[in-house]
Amino acid sequence: MRQKAYQIKKMIKYAFGKIIGAESSQIEHAIECAEIISFDMFDTLIKRNVKVPEDIHGLVCKEYFRQTKINLCEYRKLRINAENVARKNSQKEEINLDAIFHYLQGISKDEKIRLRKIEEETEIQACCPDLQMKEVYDYAVNAGKRIIITSDMYLEESVIKAILHKCGYNNFEKLYLSSSYGLCKATGSIYEVIKKDYAAFEGRILHIGDHVKSDYIVPKRMGLEALLIDGQKNFLRYWKRNNKSVNDQLMYGRMYTFLNNHIGSDDNDAVHIGYEVLGPMLLGYCTWLNGKIKSDNIERIFFLSREGKIIQEAFNILYPQNKIPQTYLYVSRQALLVPLLADADDFDEIIKILKVFLHVPVLKTIGVLCGLDQKKFDEELTDIGLNEETKIYEIADNNKAAVYHIIQKMGGSIFKQQKEYVSRYLNENNFFGNIAIADIGWAGTMQMALQEYVGESADTVLRGYYFGVKNMEMDDYYVCYHRNGYLFEVEGNKEYELMVRFSTEVFEILLLNRTGSVHRYSLEKNQIVPVLSESEYHGNEGDFLESIQSKALIFLKMIKEDDIFKSNLKIPEDILMVSYANFAVYPEMNTINIYGKFQFLNDGKIRNLLPDYGILYYAFHLRKLKQDLNECFCKIFFLRKLFKVNFPYFKLLKFLATKCNIKTAFRKRYYKEE
Repeated sequence: MRQKAYQIKKMIKYAFGKIIGAESSQIEHAIECAEIISFDMFDTLIKRNVKVPEDIHGLVCKEYFRQTKINLCEYRKLRINAENVARKNSQKEEINLDAIFHYLQGISKDEKIRLRKIEEETEIQACCPDLQMKEVYDYAVNAGKRIIITSDMYLEESVIKAILHKCGYNNFEKLYLSSSYGLCKATGSIYEVIKKDYAAFEGRILHIGDHVKSDYIVPKRMGLEALLIDGQKNFLRYWKRNNKSVNDQLMYGRMYTFLNNHIGSDDNDAVHIGYEVLGPMLLGYCTWLNGKIKSDNIERIFFLSREGKIIQEAFNILYPQNKIPQTYLYVSRQALLVPLLADADDFDEIIKILKVFLHVPVLKTIGVLCGLDQKKFDEELTDIGLNEETKIYEIADNNKAAVYHIIQKMGGSIFKQQKEYVSRYLNENNFFGNIAIADIGWAGTMQMALQEYVGESADTVLRGYYFGVKNMEMDDYYVCYHRNGYLFEVEGNKEYELMVRFSTEVFEILLLNRTGSVHRYSLEKNQIVPVLSESEYHGNEGDFLESIQSKALIFLKMIKEDDIFKSNLKIPEDILMVSYANFAVYPEMNTINIYGKFQFLNDGKIRNLLPDYGILYYAFHLRKLKQDLNECFCKIFFLRKLFKVNFPYFKLLKFLATKCNIKTAFRKRYYKEE
């Protein structure tokens, strides 16, 4: 029915050009020519944060259960049926709540009273102003026009007024409600009342609404001016109106509608990514984290740099009442792992400590990570018949001891000093007790490094809470580590793990703080301070990241203040992954192009997120293509940019990873089977 109405609306737009979105000057001109402006209410001035009006009954059922612990599982069906019966038996054109609840079957009188009150409260809570139409309304008010509200609705006038006032619509002189008059717009009878009340303004009454018949055809037929607006616009890029794959359709509809109602048609890329992707992801993770720290009796929370900054800000927006001490801890894999080389006994032990960095497994990478003098390092390697480009997995056993000696000779004193500084830094920040580590996650490398510094102290337990957890080694390697993943864990949600795996860098960029990574620590005024590397994000790219994150935090503030959401902020992760999938797993080219100049830091080297060359170059340099794709941390974006065609790259990569078990020579040698 709505689709048919939408097609009729398109024909009217073509024939008359009188629909908002064509020209704002046209709307202003129509308002200027009128004296009385009549506004439709729902889907015009007011939006409900539900996908369809009937979803209100589902929310009523949930709230009733929260209050009474009684599950009225058939309530939505009973409520819809009661309204249909009331309309069928009514002698008036419109009904009210009294009539509807009179025909509500199988519900006691006391239950009806409570349910009706909950419904009225829910209707008020679920409403918000339409952003575009609020501007139109304010324009009419500022132009000195007399405003009336005309609506076909069964709610009482007191409830309608509460909704209007809540949404900032205060300057109207009269309400024409079908529930009050027993008349409606569809028949034109309520317009007759308006014409009679404003007889002196014949020909200068303008009605604005979204329903083809009730708000345009009928008032035009009765001699009123009319403007038809589109009340079902979709402003979202990464959410679709319908998604049958999620389990909780009511919650998905609420999220979709809430987002759509709070975003504008002209908002930029950062707004859409912040509101639609990062904001919901932070919401899901932080509600999960809050539950974990309570159930595990956490004594201190440490948010790890750099992704932990936005996580901490989001957590404090959602849970300002949290009393557990928290710290933003300046750490990085490099700053924690390199000092551990002080205790490495041989070359293989060095590789074991640093292998998470060795995406490009050559000796130069080790030199860069350890901060060794590159020229001198290469000279020392040359003396033993190797060089910086020697692949680590090709070094003969009889050369390993020599390489180990070079690394320790050049960096051993630095390793020891930095290890002492790390231990002092942790002590200065009270890193003890039952600790929660909040970070983006994956293999838990930093948690393992921190455990090395803490040792086996009975006074300290580290518990990692991450967006996702995966194993890079055999399961028994992780036995002593407490790791939990929100989106995926080792034994579950493999699909989500693969989705993030093939878009890792884009995921991480969303949460990345603009400051540089921790390179090392220094001692200043008898206190340990982090020394940061230069940030890889400057200028426009850095500004863009900050804008995304600021919009995500605004989203969290809005949803925290929402009258319905604030009672239950927990959103199922399958709903939140819908927007991420549309953004990063099955991206459109306009999304890919947003990241055209983005780079990332890996193995001590700044790399481009997207391919350096085009398809023609790679066609003649297949080895280079293989190398660049292997070193890329967002393979989906790489392939989409390279080939440009809309192809299921994720499914291809998933097949190669799960069915073909493709691995590099380095991984085959230095990693245990996953």
